[in-house]
Amino acid sequence: MIIKVLQKNRVVTHTIFWIFYLFIWVLMDVIYGLPFKRALFNYLGCGLEIPFYYIHMYYLWPKYITTKRYLYYFAFFLPLVLLNAYLVRLLNYHVVFPVFLEITDLPENFMSFPRVLSLARSILLWFGPPTAIKILRDYYQDKVNLERIKKEQKISELNFLKSQMNPHFLFNTLNNLYSLALKGSKKTPEALLQLSNLLSYMLYDGTEDKISLEKEIHHLNDYIELEKLRFGNRLDLTLEMIGDFNTVMIPPMIIIPLAENAFKHCSLNERGNINIKIRIQVDKDKIYISTINPVGNTIKSDNKHGIGVKNLSKRLEIIYPQKHIFKLEEREKKFYTDLTIELNE
Repeated sequence: MIIKVLQKNRVVTHTIFWIFYLFIWVLMDVIYGLPFKRALFNYLGCGLEIPFYYIHMYYLWPKYITTKRYLYYFAFFLPLVLLNAYLVRLLNYHVVFPVFLEITDLPENFMSFPRVLSLARSILLWFGPPTAIKILRDYYQDKVNLERIKKEQKISELNFLKSQMNPHFLFNTLNNLYSLALKGSKKTPEALLQLSNLLSYMLYDGTEDKISLEKEIHHLNDYIELEKLRFGNRLDLTLEMIGDFNTVMIPPMIIIPLAENAFKHCSLNERGNINIKIRIQVDKDKIYISTINPVGNTIKSDNKHGIGVKNLSKRLEIIYPQKHIFKLEEREKKFYTDLTIELNE
């Protein structure tokens, strides 16, 4: 509760800091043998020094140091230090020593330039720790803000990719349904039911950060059944699943785009059987996903990787930076995709 109040009220926080900081210096003087009253009034001049600190740290520093105008900085900073030392010396001469400490026999050179210069050096030393604290705090705050901005940018990009994924998937699936409808297939109502399940998955589960691997595979099967309606007996599909999927959590729409990509390539083969292999394996803290499918002769070389695969690749870069390997390869008229994800965080 107290910490929250201090964080919100900077005036209270700064006041408490300066009281504590002054107390430390007074205590050190007392330890070195100076009477408490003398030690306490020695730092009365800090009432003039503290405003100098704020002028320095909140005006000169951001205006000149952060913009790398060092010559202007020192041109203002050095005279300001000397002026501050002179004013403190003047306060000590006319108020602190004669009034509070009742010392009237002051040396003739009390206000001399060497003494003012010596006090200026002490002021610089005195303000060293608060200045270092302010600089380190600002550095940390800037770093935190930068990380927050980067995180927000990643979340924004990821949400955009998710929003892009759904229309793309829907477009491809509707094309499949259109093909069935043109043929007057009796399987069209069943295909619509499968599509309804998939749309429900994308609408409700697709917005989650993580879902169970079992749920992803369940909807992968819905998608496969939808494709089976289109390809019929021509489709020779092997779905191999190895490992324990019960506790594995992954982002939604990771496996389905790979399967969709495999079927997309196959749609270019108008004749003959179509062999597709999908393999999903969980081994300790890693998941391996691979697909193998034939590639039609009519595929364009500049359009091998559709929106779905490119989208997936970008999402993986955001969600699993340096914790995944995604390979796409075509050889001997077959297309191979291999994805390895490290699940430990």
